[in-house]
Amino acid sequence: MFKNEKINLAIFTILMLLQLLGVAALWTRFELIYLPAMLAIYLWVGLGTTLYLHRYLTHRGFEMPGWLKLFFATGSAVGLAGDPVTWVGDHRYHHLKSDTDEDIHSPRHGFPYAHMMWLIRKPPSFRARSLRYAADVRKIWYCKLWENSALYVIPHLVVAATLFGFFGFSGLLWCLYVPIAIAYNWTWAVNSICHMKQFGYRSFDTSDESKNNFWVGLGALGEGYHNNHHAKPRCAAHGLKWWEFDFTRYCIWTLEKLHLAWSVVWPEPVAAPAKDEAGVDEAAPILIPSVDPL
Repeated sequence: MFKNEKINLAIFTILMLLQLLGVAALWTRFELIYLPAMLAIYLWVGLGTTLYLHRYLTHRGFEMPGWLKLFFATGSAVGLAGDPVTWVGDHRYHHLKSDTDEDIHSPRHGFPYAHMMWLIRKPPSFRARSLRYAADVRKIWYCKLWENSALYVIPHLVVAATLFGFFGFSGLLWCLYVPIAIAYNWTWAVNSICHMKQFGYRSFDTSDESKNNFWVGLGALGEGYHNNHHAKPRCAAHGLKWWEFDFTRYCIWTLEKLHLAWSVVWPEPVAAPAKDEAGVDEAAPILIPSVDPL
C-alpha cells in the first residue's frame, strides 16, 4: 500500500512553502492595485489546469491553435500545477481506477490523502505508470521539456520576479502566492470533497463515488461537477444544468465563437435520461487519443 511509502520531503516542503507564502500575505499591507493582477494570475493558473491540462490535454474535449495551447500550458507552469506528462498520466489512470484501492487520491484512503497527501507519498510505480498513460503528451516539445524540474520552474520564477519588480514583496505575495494557494485547494477539493458520499449530489449512476458540488464548481472554475465529468469524460462542459456555473465551459464557448477552438465535444442537444450508466468501459477508450505535436 502506498501509505507505507516514504514521504517525499522535497515536494512536501515546496507545497507547504507555497501555501505559507499565500498565508503570509495576510500580515502585509494589501493594496487595491493588486486586485487586477491577482484575478489575472488566478484565471491564468486556474484555466491552465482546468482548460488546458484537464479538458484539452487529458480528454481532448476540443482543439485549439498551438500558440494558445502554449499560453495556457505556461499558466499551469506558473502555478506549479505539475508537469503535464505526470498530471495527464495520473488523471487518466484515475478514470480507470476511480475510488478503488489503486486510486491514490480517493477519500477511501482518508481525506488527507485525497486532498493533498497523495502528492507526497506515491507508489514506486507512479512515474512509470504516468509515462505509459501519457505517452502522447511526451510528443509535445514543451511538455517533454518540463519533465525536467529545473526547466519547469522557469515560468514561475519569471512571473515572480516580474511581480516583485512592479509591486515589491507584499505585492508578490498577494498577486502570486495567494491565488496559487486558493487554486491549489479548490483543485484538490475536486479529488477529495467531490468523491465523498456526504457532500454534493449525483446526476448519473457512475461506477465510482463522484459527486457534483456547486461550491467547488464555483471556486474550481467548473471542475466541481465531477459526477457529470465522470459520466461523460470527453465533454468540454462539466456543468450541464443551467444553474451549474462552469466558467471553463464559457471560456471554451467564447474561444469557439472567436474561431480559436473547434471540434468541441458539447453535451448532446437531446435531453439525457435522469440516470445514466458510465464506467471504466466508457472512459477508457478515450483516455489516450491522437496528439497534435504543438
